[in-house]
Amino acid sequence: MKTNHIFKRGLLVTGALSIILASACSNGEGTKPSASESTKPTELTMMNLYLTPEPPKMDSEAMKLLQEYTNTKLNITWVPSSSYSEKVTASIAVAGDLPQILLVKDDRNPAIIEAARAGLFWELGPYLKDYPNLKTLDATRLTNTSIDGKVYSIFRWRPMARNGVIIRKDWLNNLGLQEPKNLDDLMNIFKAFTYNDPDKNGKNDTYGISFDSSSAQIFHLLAMMGAPNTWEYKDGKMSPDFMTKPYMDTMKLLQQMFKDKLFNSDFPVVKDRTVLVNQGKAGVYIGAYDDLNSRFTDLLKANPKAELDTVATLSGPGGMKVQGGTGYNSVYMIPKTSVKTEDDLKKVLTYIDKLGDEKVQNLMAWGIEGKHYKVENGQAVRIDEQVFTDEIYNNLFQLMVFDGSKALPGKQDPSVDKYNKLIQNNEQYAVPNPALPLLSKTYMEKGKQLDQVITDARTKFILGELDENGFQQAIANWQKLGGDQVMSEYKSEYEKTMKK
Repeated sequence: MKTNHIFKRGLLVTGALSIILASACSNGEGTKPSASESTKPTELTMMNLYLTPEPPKMDSEAMKLLQEYTNTKLNITWVPSSSYSEKVTASIAVAGDLPQILLVKDDRNPAIIEAARAGLFWELGPYLKDYPNLKTLDATRLTNTSIDGKVYSIFRWRPMARNGVIIRKDWLNNLGLQEPKNLDDLMNIFKAFTYNDPDKNGKNDTYGISFDSSSAQIFHLLAMMGAPNTWEYKDGKMSPDFMTKPYMDTMKLLQQMFKDKLFNSDFPVVKDRTVLVNQGKAGVYIGAYDDLNSRFTDLLKANPKAELDTVATLSGPGGMKVQGGTGYNSVYMIPKTSVKTEDDLKKVLTYIDKLGDEKVQNLMAWGIEGKHYKVENGQAVRIDEQVFTDEIYNNLFQLMVFDGSKALPGKQDPSVDKYNKLIQNNEQYAVPNPALPLLSKTYMEKGKQLDQVITDARTKFILGELDENGFQQAIANWQKLGGDQVMSEYKSEYEKTMKK
């Protein structure tokens, strides 16, 4: 199957994969508001992030329709993803500068948790039952976002296990290689992409895989190697992944990969691993499957013949395993400094709830009938995936909350169908993190410092600057600095939840 037309985008789907829609508006014209919606639009301020080269366009037809459907006038401050968390932290420090709706990228950040505990954000749990869409939010995901058992945010739905391998299909073809089935195959491809001139330019200027400082690719390999997902409760003890043998085995593998120059040596300071792929310098990307159609625009602009494809879950020493996620990607929180009354809170919640209406989900998933899709035999059919990506997806995706389950089924590009099925299939291989909903007082106070100890040691080990004994010394230091206390607190919290 040819997949060089990569920007074929459908929203992430639920288990049935039915995220494709019916009519957002007929013949390219917006649906007229009903009498109940004909009141003056609610003006709302928001801060949100964007992943695309340019921020979403507030004057786009898609954004105008969204505001019409939700009867709002949105004033959104768009911030690049790479600097978003820092911007949020700075805004919280000056609470008076917060918008009415704040997208929080890292809701487990101690600063966010402490701000919620201090009363900066509205507790939303008691209100959700009053809204037709919000009351249907998944209980497990709400628990994962909770703070001390209370819900302070609205999660943006994502599948539980989105990540996988995206690969240069044309490079495989150039070298006469098949799609990998297991970790050994993948390692051989890394080597071939590094040393065998996969782009046929006669130069030794490519890497097998692109790495960055986010660790997403490392955690994916850890799962394949059989390591636990961040934490493990075993034999009455809660332990971090880096205390297990599969973790060390993975570190040794990564160290050898570094020696073999299979990935970029500057990874500790690289913020975005898509860059090397977009530059045509790396042949494998590990991250969300659905990044296939949204994060490699520059690659196809520079090389229209480039082909990217997704690869099914690979087996490794740990079997068929992938790292399980939270089931959401960022959350919306509502600051009390900018939403001062319960009436104002209800206006904000009304907007978020309307994002779950069928016509909004249709707009986000298919766009405008006659322009972005047509209806055949009761099913929506995309007219042009690239146009949909540019005009609808890139403008509205960061505003999506719900899972798209109200959308009618339709036909998508084969590349989109493939990765949606792979995402669904990942669920059975997902390794959960048992500490996800747990809170540790010590980690709240020292988590950043503790994480840095291990991150630095891991990086030095991969670079060959630290041996196994040195890594064990770093673990011992982590324990002395508070790690032992974190293990104890997580154990206690976990066992409390087991009794409920």
